Amino acid sequence: MNKNHIIPTLGKSSSPIKKEPQSQLGVAQFLNTLAEVRLKNEITLEKVMENLNFSRSTLKALEEGNLEFIQYPLNYFFTRQYAQYLKVPFPEQYIMSHFKPTVKK
Repeated sequence: MNKNHIIPTLGKSSSPIKKEPQSQLGVAQFLNTLAEVRLKNEITLEKVMENLNFSRSTLKALEEGNLEFIQYPLNYFFTRQYAQYLKVPFPEQYIMSHFKPTVKK
C-alpha cells in the first residue's frame, strides 16, 4: 500500500482551514468592533482599566484600530485579553504576525 495514501473520512475535517485576514485592515476593524461592543454594553474605560490594568492611552489607541497601541507581540495578547473580557470571540484566523506593525519607508 502507498504510504502517502490518505484514508477518506466522513464528517468534518479534523483540522479546519484557517482563512487569513485580507490585510491588517481586518485586524483594525476588529479593534474598532471591540470599542463598539464596550460602548453598547455601557462599560466605561475606567472599568476596563481597573479590571485589565490597561492604561487609558493604550485602550484609546487599541479601540481606534491602531496596531501600534503597544509593542508587538504584546498588542496581540492585549487584544485577545480585551476581547475575552468583552466576551467577543477572537477570530481564529488572526495569528500573532497579523499584529506586526507595517514597516514605514
